[in-house]
Amino acid sequence: MKIFNTEAATIEKSMGTMLVAAGIYTRIYSRQCFRNSNFDITPEQFVVIEALMNRDGLYQRQLGEITMKDRPNITRIINILQKNGYVERRSDVNKRKVFKIFLTQKARENFANLARVASDYRHTMISGITSDELELCMGVLNKILNNLLDKVDMNV
Repeated sequence: MKIFNTEAATIEKSMGTMLVAAGIYTRIYSRQCFRNSNFDITPEQFVVIEALMNRDGLYQRQLGEITMKDRPNITRIINILQKNGYVERRSDVNKRKVFKIFLTQKARENFANLARVASDYRHTMISGITSDELELCMGVLNKILNNLLDKVDMNV
C-alpha cells in the first residue's frame, strides 16, 4: 500500500476521487431523470441516439468511438435500442456483413423530449457555476485528457 505524504500526491489523489465521484453521481442522477420522465431508454442509450441525430448511418465501431463505449457495451446498447424500435441496422451496400445504424421515426419523434430531459439534468449539474468557471474547468479537463490520450491503450 502506497502512502501519500506530499501535498502534490494528495491533490492528485483528491482530483481523481472527485472526477470519479462526479462521474458516478452524474450517471445516477441522469438515470433518475430519465426514469422519472417515464422514458424507456437510459442516458447511455440517449447518447447513442444523440450521436445518430448528428450523423445518421454510422457504423457500430464509429458509434463506439464517438460515445466512448467499448465493443460489448455499444453492441448491447444498439440491440436494446433496436428491440425498442429506436434504431435499425442496415447492411452496408459494399460490405454485406457490416451494418450501419440508423434512427427510426420513433427516435426522431421522441428526440426533442429526450433532449429536454438531458438538457435539464446537464443544467442542474452546472447550476451555480459561472461561465468563466465552467470554461476554466473544461479547459483543465481537456488538458488532463490530452495528457492521457497518447498514454492509454483503448484496446485493453
